[in-house]
Amino acid sequence: MAAWPHWLPLVVFAPLLGAVLTPIVSLRSRHVAPWWALAVMSVTSVAALFLVLRVASEGPFSYLPGGWQPPYGIELRFDEFSAVISVICLIGWLAVLYSLRYIEWLREVPKERIPYYYALLLLNLGGMIGFVVTGDLFNLFVFLEILSLSAYALVAFSGEHIAEMAAFKYLLMGAISSLLVLFSVGIIFGITGSLNMADVATRIGQLDSAAPAALALAMLAIGFMVKAALFPVHIWLPDAHAIAPSPISAVLSGLVVKVGIIGLIRVYQIYYTSGVLDLHTLNQVLVWLGAISIVMGAFFAIFQDDIKLMLAYSTISNVGYIVMGLGLSTNFSVIGGSVHVFNHALIKATLFLAAGALIYRTGYRTLTDLRGIGRSMPLTCIAISIGAISIVGIPPTAGFLCKWYIALGAFEADQPFFGFALIFGALFIFIYYIRMVNAFYFQAPVHPEILEVTEAPLSMLAPTLFLASLCLIMGILGRIPLAFIEPAAARLLAPLGG
Repeated sequence: MAAWPHWLPLVVFAPLLGAVLTPIVSLRSRHVAPWWALAVMSVTSVAALFLVLRVASEGPFSYLPGGWQPPYGIELRFDEFSAVISVICLIGWLAVLYSLRYIEWLREVPKERIPYYYALLLLNLGGMIGFVVTGDLFNLFVFLEILSLSAYALVAFSGEHIAEMAAFKYLLMGAISSLLVLFSVGIIFGITGSLNMADVATRIGQLDSAAPAALALAMLAIGFMVKAALFPVHIWLPDAHAIAPSPISAVLSGLVVKVGIIGLIRVYQIYYTSGVLDLHTLNQVLVWLGAISIVMGAFFAIFQDDIKLMLAYSTISNVGYIVMGLGLSTNFSVIGGSVHVFNHALIKATLFLAAGALIYRTGYRTLTDLRGIGRSMPLTCIAISIGAISIVGIPPTAGFLCKWYIALGAFEADQPFFGFALIFGALFIFIYYIRMVNAFYFQAPVHPEILEVTEAPLSMLAPTLFLASLCLIMGILGRIPLAFIEPAAARLLAPLGG
């Protein structure tokens, strides 16, 4: 069963087909939609598990949907970086479960529109999975558009004016990003005659002039920086992540921004392999932008009172860690940055789901209004506390090993300044999460009724606590994902002698 050859196309097409069918299966009753979405994500998760087990035992492998050999046929390619689909499936499944009660609670959402919420969520998850496993540049763009368009709609789903404005800002920035990626794909096809990534990496290295390849690289890098919300092209993220329904905030912050990171990794795989350009300048730009993002994201978060806005700015900071790791381009830093793609997804999903539970029960979303909530919702606040110490990088949580490896990579690259910038950013992060914990546990309530609320329903509390436990488990067993990513990092850096 595990060796069945069609798991790879199934993991891509199951959520996409499920999204298309969701409104149909929900015609008689909208209550069918979440259970249908859970079933679809269960099938997808099983397929993802078998794929991860296979790549762990055999290494990277491909699937040719039409049977045509590259570069003429479409290729699906699964390597260790593609294993992030396991986290996509996990968080997606939990987001659907969490939405059972949460989406019904949103008064602004007409009940007849709820099946479309689940259809959009499946479409978004399917787009992400397809983006991660495609071996074809044009399909990379197609899946990027699928996940982007569905993300814009999900941000605006509540129908509130402020949500629509946040979605519009997201759309404008996303459109610029998509156009840059599309133009780059066109340039690459024009100069190589191929869209298959592996084939492009071979052909682009044989060009007489490197100028078109350099232009395509610049546009791809900027396009994916926008998707990753790297400072200073982050302006769409805070409003979009803060205003979206909380399960969608968890998906956006934990998963969708990582699409930009995976896109950068695919760009590196092409250009490192081809050797057509010296990427030192790009690496230095990424390292500096990563360092600035770490500090500025944390700095802005310090001054936020809205809990979801604080978490949104925190995402900018942590994307900086990942980008810095890639830019340093050492074995330690690439491993640390790559694993942080996985771990940060778990951490931010924990934090946003926990924040959503607080808002669901109290109706409040600022630290001032939520003072003392730790006494009445202790389990939810414990989950937030675990997420907080993990995002800071305190051992033995999931955030520690990643940041430790990135810091080691800075010294390995003989650029110790960036190691100290990483530590300085962590101190900033510590400050604003201490504010959160202090408000929850050690300050008197502003609203006496806060002390009367109870924990969120089990369908919301269970996913939050499960993810919080993973924040600890992935720290204690952190050597496992580090070892899993090591071969991929070694192959990526092999052309550099890394």
